[in-house]
Amino acid sequence: MSRFIAWNDLLLLEFFSAAAKNEDVWLSTTRVELDSFGLHLGGAKGLIEAVSYGAPWLQGGFANCSEEVCLLVQQRRGLRSPSYRDPGASNPMYAGVKAPAYLPILALWVLAASGDELEKGFYASVEKLLGRPFKSGPKVTDAMSKAWGDLEAWSAGECNGRFGNFHQRVLGEHRFVGISRSQCLISRQDERNLNRLFWALRLRPGQSLLDSTLAVLLERGCESPFLTKPLRAAMAKHEYKPPLAALLRKLLGSWNGSRPKGGHVDPARPSAGPLLKEQGEAGAAITLVLLPSEEVPNGWNVCWSFPAVVDAPLCSFEIEGQRQPAFMHRAGASFITDVSEKHVRQSVAALSASASVQLEVQVQLEDDSAGTCGDQCRKELIRQTPRRILAWNSIDPRFGQQLIERDVPLYGVFYLVCAPADWARTEPWLRRERIPFESMGVSGLPSEWRMACIHRAERLTAEHRKYLADDPEATDVPPARLRLVGGSRLLRGGARLFASYDLPAVEFEAPPEALIEAPGLQLSEVSQHSVKEGQSGIRRFLVALPDLNRSSFEIRLVAGTAELANIRLRVADPDGEGRGEARDFSLDPLGFPRSAVGGLNGNRIGREHHDPTGGGWHSEQMQEVPAIAEWAGKSFADSGAAQFLDTLAARGSISYGVARDQISRLSGGINPISLLMDLRARGCLEIETDGKGHFVRIHGVAPSLYGLPATQDGLPLFGVSGTLRLAQWTLLQANGNFMVTAAEPFAGHLPALRVVAVDVHSVQAECSSMGLLFAQGPARDVARWAGPLRQAREAAESRGTETVSAELGHLHRLKADSARFVPVSEPRLSIDRECGAQLFRFDDPQATALQLYVLGVRRADGTSRYSHVPDSRWGVWISQLAFAEMLKEKHGRNDAFPWPLHYDPEARDLWVPARLRPPVVLERALALCSGMGPAIHFLSFGGDAGGRSPVFDSYSGRVVRAISHVYREFVPGHWLCYSWVPAEIAQQVAALLGCALEPFTCVKAARSSETLNA
Repeated sequence: MSRFIAWNDLLLLEFFSAAAKNEDVWLSTTRVELDSFGLHLGGAKGLIEAVSYGAPWLQGGFANCSEEVCLLVQQRRGLRSPSYRDPGASNPMYAGVKAPAYLPILALWVLAASGDELEKGFYASVEKLLGRPFKSGPKVTDAMSKAWGDLEAWSAGECNGRFGNFHQRVLGEHRFVGISRSQCLISRQDERNLNRLFWALRLRPGQSLLDSTLAVLLERGCESPFLTKPLRAAMAKHEYKPPLAALLRKLLGSWNGSRPKGGHVDPARPSAGPLLKEQGEAGAAITLVLLPSEEVPNGWNVCWSFPAVVDAPLCSFEIEGQRQPAFMHRAGASFITDVSEKHVRQSVAALSASASVQLEVQVQLEDDSAGTCGDQCRKELIRQTPRRILAWNSIDPRFGQQLIERDVPLYGVFYLVCAPADWARTEPWLRRERIPFESMGVSGLPSEWRMACIHRAERLTAEHRKYLADDPEATDVPPARLRLVGGSRLLRGGARLFASYDLPAVEFEAPPEALIEAPGLQLSEVSQHSVKEGQSGIRRFLVALPDLNRSSFEIRLVAGTAELANIRLRVADPDGEGRGEARDFSLDPLGFPRSAVGGLNGNRIGREHHDPTGGGWHSEQMQEVPAIAEWAGKSFADSGAAQFLDTLAARGSISYGVARDQISRLSGGINPISLLMDLRARGCLEIETDGKGHFVRIHGVAPSLYGLPATQDGLPLFGVSGTLRLAQWTLLQANGNFMVTAAEPFAGHLPALRVVAVDVHSVQAECSSMGLLFAQGPARDVARWAGPLRQAREAAESRGTETVSAELGHLHRLKADSARFVPVSEPRLSIDRECGAQLFRFDDPQATALQLYVLGVRRADGTSRYSHVPDSRWGVWISQLAFAEMLKEKHGRNDAFPWPLHYDPEARDLWVPARLRPPVVLERALALCSGMGPAIHFLSFGGDAGGRSPVFDSYSGRVVRAISHVYREFVPGHWLCYSWVPAEIAQQVAALLGCALEPFTCVKAARSSETLNA
């Protein structure tokens, strides 16, 4: 697909989605914004290049881009050439609506008019960006007017606001430039931080913004250091008032009304810390959670909670030097610390200390590969306070009941947890103010801490709430609160959207007579926890989406004829997810997705490749292997992994969120990503990613038997791949013409079933009767077809940009000597002076809990290029090989380059550290050699032997190998072992990675296992 088409599709989805129905749309395409949501297309630089190339169906030769946009406007209206490409061809959402195909040009005009680009005037800025003339004249201005007018006519007229309403607004005295300049007043940083201003001014979500209130808002905004300088300047100028009013009304409507995290807000006081983010996102403080003890009557387990900022199953907290694990509670979108006796004691100690000091917490999050826990480290805070307010949190009955720290509720019961000194002040105050409360006898809290229940939150005055919350000012008490809790949040076109596969719950606080109305949604109330103290005033509803064609929903709280609160739920249509059942899908030689059948799908390659040998494995490639230890489970019907494949086979394809949640239910808490990657390696399914590399859809693969380069008792062995139904597993196991074995799987994973048969022909004959395909030697075919590292680097570099100006949250760089990600002190990309390539990772500015990978490459001319890496595995290897080449050239380390891949030619095992897991297609070739994914071993040092490093294998319990010294920082750590790999395939994979095979030397144990584990 051409860059121009890709950018037009992205801009449509970003700003004119169905979730923006009947809302004002602003085409805010500043450099920061383009580098944020368009990073995978080269950011701002990529957009400029796309406009320079132009629409591929136009012959070019235009004097300037205004002539091109004029022609594209005419074509949109119907005067189309046969090669015109309508946006509805790639996204069914826009089918039949004549969506515009000229958005990249308009986006470039906005970029040129933004403050950081406007140096010598708008027209000169466009010339500089494109390197082509763009002079102010009647033809240019007329074309610009027609383009902006056509966008308004399409969105607000022809589509009647179905994808939002764009309106021509002029900012300043210049009519044509003013339209572009009006589009980029509020940045995403401002969008996140304006809630601090809303809270400080005691505004309510969705309230009418009167002129008097707007004037105060603009006046205070001019003095608010947490807003960007351009926005503060615009707030001070009268001509910016109309567009700012429209934008602020929109943002106030989407605000959830929550107090900004991290302390009280005073806009007049300079901010000493980092800018705060919206509640529930990265940067929110760690909060207290109390879980009822199952062992002690009236007892509590003290825990700590942190929002799930990455999609990982677990993490660890380090509080005052004490480390404890935390596990994902997906329904609450949070991690909660372990409830074992030891870890609860640590949490109690932290609660006690937090009464007098603020505690720093190191949160270490697990990566998606085995054994890389700890490479994502975030510094968070437990705030200092001697009094905490908690309320029941009925997220999902499956996860039990919790008391969680929160704002003072509007209705019902809530609880105070107080340090001794604070209770000595709070108890007399409660009695003096005649606030009914119940002092509760509990255990599990720190020594002499007290807990009290306040029964009727609705009776508290604003001054009472000020005291209890330790707020510097009394806060107006709204009649109700309505908010969206949890779910996967996305940011598109300046609006908060939710992933369709991970919707939030609706939570509200309102009088008993209040009703919730949500046309188009199915709401089911979560049953409240029944306690003798009384009912909680916080009610929660789970959301179901029966109509997948709708994307915007109004939710209202009403009492009689009065509306108490309202909020809008916007549901994203993710790029790449699509709708319906199965569709064509395969991988190209680098493992990147393609919506066609010509690439790799399971163990088969499309029409583009033909095996030159035309046969199976040669006798010299076959390896005699011993009988496999039998799987104790026996029946695939009892395997959660096989049950998931059965569902996938029935449906053809499943969105990632649905697949993830089903695996969690079926496999007893196993890491869904780990299982999906193992099944993908074995060719049992394919994973579709979007343009940023995020998992969006899981595709089924045709079931198949295939030849393995191995024999058992002299008879050939065959593996199983594809998405099998449970009945097909049963047919295989019951087939009397085969000897079938299933190897014991890694915990929760799919057993590796292998078939022993007389010959190839007998297997082919049986396949047709069981509904299976057959492949002779797919491991060899895939290895020969796969693309090399050099091609992956060239592809990344060609899409790169010179700078990335997006906000880089929690930026990490790959430390090449260990392939671990380490935090970067400054939030900007910078390639190591000696290395020629560096991989970076940071939070996706558009999606909480997701991350992006960017490869920085220093070219021969000394300039740098930064490009998005859809498959992070390629980025790791490119960075690693650049480091190895530097070691050889500048430090004389001949053992580092070519980088050694350890291979045992006798056992035919290929070993790599888990942090250097091979890219998708190469791993497929390796896994198809044995019919199973890699075995996971934990290796630690075992002495020294002749310039190499013996390693102790906890899997076998002895010192078994000696590794190259270049791997010293990879031990101790998890390693992957790919079995039964013929030398031909090992050499091919090594060559594609730019590596050299090196024997994995066998050694004798240098010391006992007891000594090694000491």
